[in-house]
Amino acid sequence: MNKTIIITKNQSLILLNEEDNDEYVEITGDEYLNYLRMVTYHGNMVHRIPRFKNKKIIITTDLDVSGLPVKTLGNIIITKGLDISGSQISTLDGVEIRSNRWINDYDTPLRKIRERKEFLAKVAEQQSKREDGEWDENSELDVIGLCANALFVHLTNHDDYVAKETGDDEKLEQYRNRIEEIESIEGYNENDELVSEVENLTEEIEEIEKKIDVYNLNYVGTYYRLHQFSILYDGAESSERYVVGDYDDTNNTAVQMAEQYIDDVGIDEMNEHFIENYIDEEEFKDYFRYSDEEYVRESLESFFDEDDFEYSKEVQERIDEIEARLEDSENLTEEEYDELNEELDELKDSEKTVSEDLIDDKVEELLDDKARDMVGYLREVGENFNRFVDTRQMAQGMVDDDGFGHTISSYDGNEYEVEFQGETYYIFRTD
Repeated sequence: MNKTIIITKNQSLILLNEEDNDEYVEITGDEYLNYLRMVTYHGNMVHRIPRFKNKKIIITTDLDVSGLPVKTLGNIIITKGLDISGSQISTLDGVEIRSNRWINDYDTPLRKIRERKEFLAKVAEQQSKREDGEWDENSELDVIGLCANALFVHLTNHDDYVAKETGDDEKLEQYRNRIEEIESIEGYNENDELVSEVENLTEEIEEIEKKIDVYNLNYVGTYYRLHQFSILYDGAESSERYVVGDYDDTNNTAVQMAEQYIDDVGIDEMNEHFIENYIDEEEFKDYFRYSDEEYVRESLESFFDEDDFEYSKEVQERIDEIEARLEDSENLTEEEYDELNEELDELKDSEKTVSEDLIDDKVEELLDDKARDMVGYLREVGENFNRFVDTRQMAQGMVDDDGFGHTISSYDGNEYEVEFQGETYYIFRTD
């Protein structure tokens, strides 16, 4: 028994255990693929099969036609994933997508058409900026315009890009108008002189079109605290990506990326000497102070010589007092003398201990020993480094040691500086 598909107002699908209705047929992606093979991959022909005539086909599982000579899919509803990569599909007309799943259109005419439309839209947007003079050097530039101009200076000074010259746009218009005028002449292609002129003008146009101005730079969006650009050049958007920013934004970006690296790798995987520089020694000592003090107090005999042990302050004061009185025994009665000696013997039998100052000094000595190799000790006892390391400071240290480019430029690790309107801008290639 087939299921009836009822489309609600919110376009959700309700499946009922009834016979196929007159409008919809529900099949799996593999089933639909079998039907496509039957009609030699012409999707529009599937509806000529009696079961599907005048009906909408609902695909209930992933549909994968990747690498197949499919040009159209016909009138179908996609409720799961769709993979048309490597196919010959140039349009999804008739296909209704009711899924938030993936659609893979890699290496298809459809993607090329879409990318071309996107490219032309970007060119049109930049042309609008060009006509308004939005990024002209003498305009009141916002931060994106400033970064675009700094990148333009860099590209035309260091990379294989040539800056447009004043009057190049006017020349382009003149050359194109002249070619159009010549091509309107009947039989021009039989006139060697006119043909040669068109060829020369075409070469001139191509040379000018190889040049760029600041409006060939397409703003992609933010990259952490920096601004990212691609290049609209030679009829396509380049795969190159550049990011630009002033010192503060560049430093903040680099530190943020370094922090992410530290989090991903883990502090304990960093160079030991480097880690040591960013462990807070006071935090380290405070953390182990209680356990070391407890250990010392429980093992006094292990840490101190006999001479280090002494009576408590109160006991020692009483002993000193009694001994002083006994030295002046002439003023004592025999009974007083005996009582004092008895008390003195009892006091001298009292337990001796080590002074708080000596205990404190010994604890500090133990902590100092640990602090000589904090990394090694933390590894030995299995403590988490994050408790003792300020990752922000460590990240800043990485940036200070390695430079911005090492952290930000995923392409070649280089950084470039450009002075523009009194500000230093830092430029990095990320792709």
